[in-house]
Amino acid sequence: MFSRIGTFDVNPLKLTELVAHFHDQVVPAFSEHVGFLGYQAYVDHERGRFVGVSLWSTRAELEASAGTAKQALEVAFKIGATPVGEPQILQMAFNAKPRERGTPDA
Repeated sequence: MFSRIGTFDVNPLKLTELVAHFHDQVVPAFSEHVGFLGYQAYVDHERGRFVGVSLWSTRAELEASAGTAKQALEVAFKIGATPVGEPQILQMAFNAKPRERGTPDA
């Protein structure tokens, strides 16, 4: 699994608008692409920070969505969002879930 992670700073008063953009417009657009597995969004209301994580089956499928990601950024910029660094593309190393209590490690 691969992820594209983007971090943005925005006026805290515009944070709700930015979240709505990604939820209402970007997720449906990404959903049209083969290999899209989901989207997670995290916010810091006090600082006006938004972190979006799109999840993809393969790197090639993630890269095929680059045009959609670019359109998402253009709207985010119009809302007033400023990127923090470059988007990161990472491959999942592992996905851990809580172990049941009392279960010995395997």
